[in-house]
Amino acid sequence: MVTSSFGSLTSPDLVPVFQAIRSRLERVGEARRGRMRLPEGVSARAVYLLGDLVDSQVRRTVDLEVLERKLVDLGVGRDLPSALATLGHPVSGEPARRRVARRRAIDARTAARAEVERWELDWGQEWIDSIVARGVLSGLARVEAVGLVRATRGILARIDASDGPDRPSRVDLAAELLGDSHALDWGTRHSQAVTRALSIRFGGEGRDAWERAGVNLDQVSAPALTWGLTSAAPGGLGHLLEEANDLGIPLHLSMLALRRHPIVVESGCDVLVTENPRMVEAACDRRTCYPVIALNGNPSSAALLLVDQLLHSGARLRYHGDFDAPGLQICARMHRLGLEPWRMDCTAYLEALAEAELQGAALPTDGRASPPTPWDRELQEAFDSHRLVVHEERLIQSLLG
Repeated sequence: MVTSSFGSLTSPDLVPVFQAIRSRLERVGEARRGRMRLPEGVSARAVYLLGDLVDSQVRRTVDLEVLERKLVDLGVGRDLPSALATLGHPVSGEPARRRVARRRAIDARTAARAEVERWELDWGQEWIDSIVARGVLSGLARVEAVGLVRATRGILARIDASDGPDRPSRVDLAAELLGDSHALDWGTRHSQAVTRALSIRFGGEGRDAWERAGVNLDQVSAPALTWGLTSAAPGGLGHLLEEANDLGIPLHLSMLALRRHPIVVESGCDVLVTENPRMVEAACDRRTCYPVIALNGNPSSAALLLVDQLLHSGARLRYHGDFDAPGLQICARMHRLGLEPWRMDCTAYLEALAEAELQGAALPTDGRASPPTPWDRELQEAFDSHRLVVHEERLIQSLLG
């Protein structure tokens, strides 16, 4: 609090000067002194009062070290910052804290980049640039940032060193290498760092990046949804499949179940693979004479494993999904795996549009362009021309009738 005991120091003419001194200390640090140029427009009385205070003529600058000594001698404060506080112009510590935080962040990023250089991977620089830009290192000290980089590299090495049914899940990796089974849960710092590395290396985003790297997010969630499968081999899941068919219910097959008891069907078995679970439900209601499985959008590891097992059994796998950009992308992926796109051509798409128009249905639009459709190049052109979405569920009757 300013008191009248300090006389001329409380003059309004000195307020701009003290405010300028405060701003300087906030900008360069409270320990810095030296000479400071007086602010523009300072009054002649302010110059006079300053000169009287420091016992010397003041023109355009004032020596802050001399000013501090005089203020301390007058008992205004123990140093320049405390004297300014007494006079009603306290120096904020926030700019100093921001400077410390900036230096800490720069130090952490520099150390992290140096650690990445030791990877000797051609995509390492892209990875560190991206996680810095995404704020993954935000708030970390040097040792923490380096630790995050090393942990990411260790997880990648562990993935590369493992294969087959004993390949660890994401939870296993977290528990084994990070000491916390939840350290790679979605949204964690480690998860963001590793997911970005897998995305750059293997493609895909989020869950898809992990699955393309061959890592199971776990072995029991996101199972494959099936209806009507029968086993051609004794034992295994055959009795379970038969029981589900007799009861008239779909069956979920987890990654754990499929790994321990692979599915084997008759060679030439006709299986419809769909994108949406509603298709399996409808097939179950109709008791279709052929098996139907659903990927539930972008396929999980369990769904991909089931598809692989069916292909190795010699089954004929027909695929159908949504007519939208993501659906066509999934279809293209299934086509590359050896599935036959079925009623996923230009003719089927235009027929679906015509039927919707006849019914007066307002189809949603898709602002995204179609991915390549190598099984029917005219489909890509037709979709890009109309951009109307036809969800698979609209076609249940024609697909399962």
